[in-house]
Amino acid sequence: MKPPILITAFDPFGGREYNPTERLLGLLPDDGIEKLPLPTSYSRAPELLRTAVKELSPAAAICLGLASGRTAISLEFAALNIKDADVGDNDGERASGQSVIPGAPNALFSDLDLGPFARVIRDAGISCRVSYHAGTFVCNCLYYHLLSLGTPGVFIHIPDDEISAPSESAPRLPLEDSAKAVTIFIEELKKTLI
Repeated sequence: MKPPILITAFDPFGGREYNPTERLLGLLPDDGIEKLPLPTSYSRAPELLRTAVKELSPAAAICLGLASGRTAISLEFAALNIKDADVGDNDGERASGQSVIPGAPNALFSDLDLGPFARVIRDAGISCRVSYHAGTFVCNCLYYHLLSLGTPGVFIHIPDDEISAPSESAPRLPLEDSAKAVTIFIEELKKTLI
């Protein structure tokens, strides 16, 4: 049996009642996939990820997060060794410049060549780009931990959908398009893992 691809998503955060990444998990195929919902927590999310990687030995991992205000799917290339945000996580932790892993490198990078993945998604009619870091909130913290484990992987930020967009004029992408983009990424990733 082939090792699975691990896919994570976050629960609602920042006073929101809904996080589209959590719902997106249910729209993805199950074949060869292990799905892991995570709390938006600097401490608990990485701990649960580490446990899952240890237990599953996945072939690769895809972490999903919400990037409100963006208009395109973002394939994140780098994770920074810093936690810093104006808001607290769901445990109330407010980070202000601490290291994700003290003494570790300032940045870690995906081993995946993300440009071709972005092109295939764009060819399917979905706005997608490579982004060069995942911010400094819990998304970045989780991604840094993933890359520190040596598991091939990527962090994918999705825009707000029809439900999560904070206003009528706010940027959004239908959740079905985000799910299609992630499904395409999974299928392309499977080809590279053969």
